[in-house]
Amino acid sequence: MTDQPTAPGQPEDGQPDGHVDTVKPDPAWAAVPRVADISGTHDAPLAAAAPGDQNAHAPRRRRLRRGQLVGIIAGSTAVVLLAVAGLVGYSVGSTSHAPERQVEAFLDDLSAGHVDDALADAGIRPTKSDVLLTDAAYATASGRVTGYRIAGVERSGDTATVGVYLTQSGRRVPATFTLEQVGTDWGVFPRWELRAPTLGAVDLVVKGPPRTAVEVAGQRTRTDSSGAVTLQALPGTYDVAVDGGKWFSAKAATARVLGFGVTGSSPVSMTASLTAAGTQAATAAVDAWVDGCIASTETAPSGCSFYAYGENPANTYTNQKWTLDTRPTVQVDGWLTKGWMVTTSSFGSATFTAAFTGPAGTGTATAGPINVNASGYVTGFSDTGATFVSAIGNGSSDTGS
Repeated sequence: MTDQPTAPGQPEDGQPDGHVDTVKPDPAWAAVPRVADISGTHDAPLAAAAPGDQNAHAPRRRRLRRGQLVGIIAGSTAVVLLAVAGLVGYSVGSTSHAPERQVEAFLDDLSAGHVDDALADAGIRPTKSDVLLTDAAYATASGRVTGYRIAGVERSGDTATVGVYLTQSGRRVPATFTLEQVGTDWGVFPRWELRAPTLGAVDLVVKGPPRTAVEVAGQRTRTDSSGAVTLQALPGTYDVAVDGGKWFSAKAATARVLGFGVTGSSPVSMTASLTAAGTQAATAAVDAWVDGCIASTETAPSGCSFYAYGENPANTYTNQKWTLDTRPTVQVDGWLTKGWMVTTSSFGSATFTAAFTGPAGTGTATAGPINVNASGYVTGFSDTGATFVSAIGNGSSDTGS
């Protein structure tokens, strides 16, 4: 046999001799941990490296577990969603805090007829005399605000101006509202407050007695001493009527208020005319005045249009009296500054008589006939009738005295 070199650790004859030498591992592999030790998974044992394999000693990349990968993806998605939500929230917050939102709230309530809410939106506090600033009054108005369109918004510091076109009676009516910034919400969004807009007004003049009762949109009030009344009003058209009871009336009218601002409605002028009952009462008042003058025992009755004169200072007069010979005829005309004018169509006549005693003896003194002028004014009415005031002083236009 040819001798062959034996491998280290083998008997010379190539057969085990009962003693096995341990083959020492390559020291380079001692530093490489197992996959199972570092990943917690049970990978298959490492296969023996093929001779000449360059990657045999390269460390394996650590693979991410599925839970870790899902967590990373979910976290990234949450960050993106939070960013989107933040942008959306800021956009929504900015929109809801825009100054025109306050104007829209005011006009929405007004268009719906919610006057109390609209006035609260605008910071308007009606007084007792503001009889038109109620839900009930506005409900009876026609030509109200039925819609609107925001035309533009301008900001200057803490002030914003909102231009609006109101829809009223089918036409566009411009209006401007001013707002002031009064703080912020969450320190980010400006908080705006609507400055109370200047309201329009119903301007009414009644050519009739002072403090005449009138009804505007079904609400009762009175004119002042000059016969005028001004009522704050929201945009709309209001029915106006004079309430003169049974004595006088006036043709019904309407007052139209367009938009907002210092300009009121075109002044509504109403002339009071006497009813049949009013004319009869006026004539009765003139007759009562004449009768009062005739009932006087004075030679110059106070407030009357006639008088007697020519007394002899040496005589003593008694049983003085006036007698109405003919009652004057009068005509009641329209209202003037002082009242319904009463003109005398034909004079009446009166006679004055008195008994006298004097140096010449006793007798009866007579004056007349004297014209009785009943011109003047009917200034008003009460429950008992009309009030007449003479326009003629004592004897200023009399003849034949």
